[in-house]
Amino acid sequence: MLRYLIPFLTSCAMVCPPAMAKEAGDGPANERQRNKDRQETLDSSEILVTGRMVNDYVASDALTGTKNAALLMDTPSTVVVVSEELIEDRGLVRLDQALDTVSGAQPKAGYGGTQNFGTFLRGFDLGQVTLRDGFRDPGFYSLRNTANVERFEVLKGPASVLYGAINPGGIVNTITKQPKDEAHLDAVAILGSFDFYRAEIDAGTPLTQGINLRLNAAYEDSDSYRDLVESRSLFVAPAVSLQLGDKTRWLVRGEYTDSQFTWDIGLPRIANSLRVPVSRFLGEEDGINDVQSYFVSSLLEHDISSDWRIRQNISYSRTSGEYNLRSFYAVDADDRTVLRVAYDTDESQFGFIAQHEVIGDFRLAGIRNQFAAGLEHYTTGQEFAFEFQNLDNIDLFTPVYGAVAGDQFAFPLFSSDNDRDGTALYAQNLMHLSDSFKLLAGIRQEWIDNRDYDRLADAETRNNSDKATSPQIGLLFQPAENTSLFGSYSSSFTPSSARQADGTFLDPETGEQFEIGWKQVWLNGRITLSLAGFEITKSNVATPDPDNPAFNVQSGKQRSRGVEMDIAANPVPGLAITFAAAHIDAEVTEDSRFLIGAALPGAPKWSGSLWSRYRFEQGPLDGFTFGLGLFYSGKREALLRTQAAPADGFLLPSYTRLDAMVGYEKNGWRVQVNAGNLTNEKIYLLSGTALMPQASRNFAFRVGRSF
Repeated sequence: MLRYLIPFLTSCAMVCPPAMAKEAGDGPANERQRNKDRQETLDSSEILVTGRMVNDYVASDALTGTKNAALLMDTPSTVVVVSEELIEDRGLVRLDQALDTVSGAQPKAGYGGTQNFGTFLRGFDLGQVTLRDGFRDPGFYSLRNTANVERFEVLKGPASVLYGAINPGGIVNTITKQPKDEAHLDAVAILGSFDFYRAEIDAGTPLTQGINLRLNAAYEDSDSYRDLVESRSLFVAPAVSLQLGDKTRWLVRGEYTDSQFTWDIGLPRIANSLRVPVSRFLGEEDGINDVQSYFVSSLLEHDISSDWRIRQNISYSRTSGEYNLRSFYAVDADDRTVLRVAYDTDESQFGFIAQHEVIGDFRLAGIRNQFAAGLEHYTTGQEFAFEFQNLDNIDLFTPVYGAVAGDQFAFPLFSSDNDRDGTALYAQNLMHLSDSFKLLAGIRQEWIDNRDYDRLADAETRNNSDKATSPQIGLLFQPAENTSLFGSYSSSFTPSSARQADGTFLDPETGEQFEIGWKQVWLNGRITLSLAGFEITKSNVATPDPDNPAFNVQSGKQRSRGVEMDIAANPVPGLAITFAAAHIDAEVTEDSRFLIGAALPGAPKWSGSLWSRYRFEQGPLDGFTFGLGLFYSGKREALLRTQAAPADGFLLPSYTRLDAMVGYEKNGWRVQVNAGNLTNEKIYLLSGTALMPQASRNFAFRVGRSF
């Protein structure tokens, strides 16, 4: 695939320079000055915030790719920004649709109905590990909310050099809203299908000179398109920024979520599940969970000089709750009798991260360097205790509810602590070798200690250490001011919890990516294009030992190859467009159990989206906004097919979802109606070991007032 893309990119380099010079109109010198002005605007931010150079849907910079406020055109990697304007126009209140406009991204349902944030990216399951303002979020039970989200930044491909142990598809960074230096108050009320009610408030004010406050809050109460399922949540997110003299800035943010929801993992991952209504629920009405989540972070930054600053980031998160799960664990041989279990559990997870960084933007031997280096230490853990009880079976096609938990199950109690401590050193430098060439190089060395403790047996079940070195290098060539061509190599690692027959744990899984790409800007930054071809290989994948299937060997390999395109455009006032398309082949290449050549679950070969919005700014329709979006996903494997039974699998159906919006804004008031899945497509997302059907046709009406 890459050998076909290289000549194409070379031809683009030959064709684009004259075209860009003609469109720029004012020559390379002025365009170079505009890029310099944009960078100086970023560098002068009171608190290091990027993504503010946004024209509706078009962003010129991002923090996630380098940690140093680099322009996207200068970065030899693929970063896609989902702007605040796009989030508002689409009326997003759930995270599982946030990346619909990003090429190669496929949503993954929050497990059990939790509002965690999972996705498939470039063919690989990222699990629930994401970033929140650059901090790793443990994710599995973490509760998230869109009320304080400013934008999403998606870094494609392995990103361990900056962010540690992650899967090789990439990483999603949620950037939250920060205090402003002017007073504001925004209130929104939302009413939607399935008895959905939500209220939001966004308020901020300067307290004194140099001290700014902001509060985002939301309350939500909803039934569901799923039978007997309901949820309620309260979310509060305060933030305060302090200017401590001319050279020191401090930003403190917090989040608190109190949530009650019905545990619902969806439907069994069998073909018969595609034959029942999307409303089918296989739990019980009394399976209500009560969960609280806390998050606090501190960012302290001090300018040593005009070229250097030091930065300290600290965060702590904790999620705990009482879970009353009424769920299924298997399906009988008739493919309709669902075997269920009830279990009550007290669970909690926590994460502490401390990063100490040095950030530089300096010249050495006439070469500009954008440098970031840091020392990171983190501790994550999970504590849980399960008590299992029998629950009557239920029929997939004709369910009867009202079962009550009975005798103790075969495993009456399970209690364990899982902890991970990690320390890492990392450095990355973006060197501007000339006006045309940029070189990005980085490396990370990480040491991890893993410990599992069985509280019932009063014994350790795991105590081992891992270490990994993750390099990265990329070269970018700009034949014209508005054209960038790049090639890069990056790597990742993920610790394994699987054991070999001799009792030792497997080495971390590793990922490697080779990527080439083309970035283009037209109309003075109002249209951007990113086209990339990549090959990612995931190695050291745990696979069952052929001689002892209860254990594992490290012989598995998976590979993803593809081409992705992202376009963001504001070509004329009022018109905003995003377009994304991807062709990806993700498959097993080596394994002792799974079929060689089998497609990875959740990864369609073809996917894409088109969303456009037009806001009238004059004439009789002044103040009206109309939006329309198409979201396509091809067929995806639901299961990873095995060598023993290659036919025992099935495909999730392809879909083309149609969304729309209409809004009106005047004198600080905004009214908006969003319609989702107008074509009533049947859509299924993977959710743990289950399938989660998505909502049928739905509507949301919102009214907001800005003061």
